[in-house]
Amino acid sequence: MAKVIVLIHGRSNKPAPATLKDNWIEAINEGLRANTSLTSLGDTKVEMAYYADLHYTGGPVNDVDNSEPYKKAAPGSIKRYKKGFFDRIRKLSGNWIEGVVDTVEEYSGVFSHLARSVAKKVLRDLGKYYSQTAFRHSVNKRLEDILKKHRDDEVILVSHSMGTIVAYEVLRDMGKTGYQIDHFITMGSPLGMAPVQGNMLNHRNQLRTPSCVTQSWANFSDPGDYVCIDTHLADDYSRNSSNIGVKDHLVCNDYPNNEHKSYGYLRTPEFSEHLASLL
Repeated sequence: MAKVIVLIHGRSNKPAPATLKDNWIEAINEGLRANTSLTSLGDTKVEMAYYADLHYTGGPVNDVDNSEPYKKAAPGSIKRYKKGFFDRIRKLSGNWIEGVVDTVEEYSGVFSHLARSVAKKVLRDLGKYYSQTAFRHSVNKRLEDILKKHRDDEVILVSHSMGTIVAYEVLRDMGKTGYQIDHFITMGSPLGMAPVQGNMLNHRNQLRTPSCVTQSWANFSDPGDYVCIDTHLADDYSRNSSNIGVKDHLVCNDYPNNEHKSYGYLRTPEFSEHLASLL
């Protein structure tokens, strides 16, 4: 049984599939070198479920127009998350803060203008994903086909942003067929947003870990990332029949001026250590 890492990206147009995959791998390797005893993924097989072309038919983003390309982390910028004011509020207030976060979209100016803009765009794309059945099925199929190809392998599914929604929906559906997957990872996920959960509950009787996840679900969130304003999913998604629940990790995304960027998440110490423990 081989180990396979399957990647699925988030919303917005992207560089060409091969370029985006290479960029994600380089960000992962950068984090492994900085945060663990590993220097790279080595010969671990990596596949990417790429779906940007289904939404953006004019072609991928080229180097000239790519406003947020892969950038190596600045010296000293990769840092472990340190507990702060947000954590103290959560500890004192208990679970009630989650309800506030779910409903109060304007969170006291804490989040950057860019982060708010990204969140609004995610919600627009969410509308298309759930309202256009053919589009949703086409997007889902890109991931389903890769997962089915590796059904006899040990799969680590790494998802970001809108891709976490696609991954969750696909895993819930594939669980009905007896499919099993070892590890599920979400980063910068909007799965805690009330509109996202509302759309899911239109066709699901409950929010829980997909039944096909057999080993772990790890969720990584930067408190400054407005897309994952609800940074903790464990209290929203119940455990599955195998007693697998979400384990939430707060991180510090170092990508310049965008706490939501995938490259920054992929090299955080917490993500690197978790991935290294699975390899």
